[in-house]
Amino acid sequence: MSKFVLALNSGSSSLKFNLFAISQEEKLSPYTQGIVEEIGSPEKSRMKFSVREEKHENNAGIKTHREALAMIFSEFKRHDINTSDICAVGHRVVHGGEKLKESVRIDKNVIKTIRELIPIAPLHNPPNLTGIEESMGLFPEIPQVAVFDTAFHSTLPDYAYRYAIPEKWYSGYGVRKYGFHGTSHMYVSKRAARFLGMPFDKINCITAHLGNGCSITKVEGGESVDTSMGFTPLQGVAMGTRSGDIDPALIAYVADIIAGSERIDRAKAYDTVMSSLNRESGLKALAGTNMMQTIRERALKGDKIADMALSVYAYKIAYYIGAYWAGMPETHAVIFTAGVGENEGYVRKKILGFLKQFRISVDEEKNSIRKKEVVIGTGGNTKIMVIPTDEEIVLGYDAYFLGHLGRKVPEKYPFEE
Repeated sequence: MSKFVLALNSGSSSLKFNLFAISQEEKLSPYTQGIVEEIGSPEKSRMKFSVREEKHENNAGIKTHREALAMIFSEFKRHDINTSDICAVGHRVVHGGEKLKESVRIDKNVIKTIRELIPIAPLHNPPNLTGIEESMGLFPEIPQVAVFDTAFHSTLPDYAYRYAIPEKWYSGYGVRKYGFHGTSHMYVSKRAARFLGMPFDKINCITAHLGNGCSITKVEGGESVDTSMGFTPLQGVAMGTRSGDIDPALIAYVADIIAGSERIDRAKAYDTVMSSLNRESGLKALAGTNMMQTIRERALKGDKIADMALSVYAYKIAYYIGAYWAGMPETHAVIFTAGVGENEGYVRKKILGFLKQFRISVDEEKNSIRKKEVVIGTGGNTKIMVIPTDEEIVLGYDAYFLGHLGRKVPEKYPFEE
């Protein structure tokens, strides 16, 4: 009888899941995956999933994450997957702060720490915590493991993570660069080392996770030594709806204008500005949409606004890649990943076009390939690569080793072999 590991990624109104089958060689293989969408809106909510590549959809109304989990397990049972066959659950948690620097089996203290970090991760940790608590409540006998987006960046040196701010802000309030998308950056850099036939602790690479959220990471000797996102995911490059780097003084400037013109108090005006920087900026502000495919199609048809938006987006990403590249003793690879990074050859080429000093040549045919591990070009001795990310497999293995076997996660994951 098969045994399984479940990976869960809980959002504010969604719940993604991946179920992996465990082989006798302690390797995980995808068995079923899907998503429950629009949780809390019974008229819109639906569950989409596939079992052994056969697609299914359930449009039943779902009010809570607990109901979503119950539906997931109900569908598992319908496809002959019993709860008793699931030996561990891995949860994605965005922020682990300075206390939780590696994946851990979840207990009351871990939950307490995740909850304490909500003020610095208000959009992400609450739904992550909801998924954990509902899963533990429904299935208390199954070991649960938390995997943190910030963990891979725990190796940042102080000169990279410290801001030039009053000491009390750092030591008393915890204000520093944490970085995000760490699970993705770790996975693709490990796969790049495997692809290039070199030990992970020897690889120097730059990983570009480009989706609706975007971050660039400098990996030296297999460790994250700098990354573009900061104290929150708002810092860094321009993204789908986030502004990325701005002059912080403009926040007060615009808040004062809004408070005066709309006759509201300054606190409410400040909230409006911060909401706009997170949800109404980036490509959405520049092009009127954050759908990259639409923007690219418009740009190719000669739409100057779309082309400008893509140029701003590409230039900001190239800025970070160039800075990280210049600071490495040698760079073995620049790696594109995530939705945009894996699928948008036109955007990749536009980004690389801003890196003139590195004399990058792009293979047009290979650059048109989507969602496959491939070298699309070179810049001197540096390989320009596309590697599809798989954060869920990391969640699965960490849950399997820490939760089920009670062992440390191995230095070399099975997906590196």
